[in-house]
Amino acid sequence: MKFCVGIRTKLGYYILNKRIMKVSRHKQVYNLDTAKSVGIIFNATKQSSFDAAKELAEYISKKQADVFALGFVDSKEILNYYSDRSGFDFFSRKNLNWYGKPNNPVTEKFINRETDILIDLSLENFFPIQYIVGLSKARFKSGRFIEGDSYYDLMIDIRKNNELSSFIKHLKHYLSTINNI
Repeated sequence: MKFCVGIRTKLGYYILNKRIMKVSRHKQVYNLDTAKSVGIIFNATKQSSFDAAKELAEYISKKQADVFALGFVDSKEILNYYSDRSGFDFFSRKNLNWYGKPNNPVTEKFINRETDILIDLSLENFFPIQYIVGLSKARFKSGRFIEGDSYYDLMIDIRKNNELSSFIKHLKHYLSTINNI
């Protein structure tokens, strides 16, 4: 079974990389003070990840930026806890095609939204999240360091401390100081 999943994932990355070559996006460096819109994508399978993403969204909103958040729930159904959370959209395995491509209007809208900053809070590789990050039209993309990855404009190395709270602390620091002349 893992063999089949591996083949599907490799095929998914192959298709994704072909599509990325056709994507046109206007790269520009923003920080949390200059950004007018910020997209946050995260693995929402654990409630603690949702709580951390919500706290980050509130922090960014206080800086007068519009925040759009999208969570991936790694199950067939979206958990009841997330059903009435305003400002956050969610998708699940039910919304993926056979090789893991997100396939619903919510994810397409998130990909096509030209936000100033995209923040990927995922601590592990999830193809559906990588697919969205790779095709996103965000002007400045940030996430954790991934060897050989080229989807991000800013990558933060969290290998020494792979905790979401530490990652968010570093993101806040670097996204507040970058390009701040």
